[in-house]
Amino acid sequence: MQRTSVVGLKIVLVLVGLMCLYISLDFGLGGFETLGWQGAPPQIADSNNLRYAVHDSHFRFLAGVFGTLSVSILLAVRDLAKYRLLLQTIFTAFIVGGLLRFSANNLDLLFSDELLLALIAEIGLMLGLHWWLHQALKTH
Repeated sequence: MQRTSVVGLKIVLVLVGLMCLYISLDFGLGGFETLGWQGAPPQIADSNNLRYAVHDSHFRFLAGVFGTLSVSILLAVRDLAKYRLLLQTIFTAFIVGGLLRFSANNLDLLFSDELLLALIAEIGLMLGLHWWLHQALKTH
């Protein structure tokens, strides 16, 4: 059972890492408008607005950080015990990010079809991965 749990966890981590990398590239290369890989991109660009350009640059930077976390997850799959702390830190970062969505104080948006799945992944899935990693390595 323990071996199956470790293999299953590794498969899920690879899928999570690849999905996050995909999202990171969409946002990092496309900025606010994205490349449209997740659906039709929003039309919000204003090339004459310095504020827009600054926020777009920050958005691309954060997408790069997100992509680095994604690659770290993919690399950590090679040795879960060795990279346990790294994975726990990444999971925690996702949870904190999900919780910070609540600071916008817009529950209608958070629980909308547009964001609910992300919120579940950021908080629920990452809590589950924390637990699964702990269980998989308990006797490993």
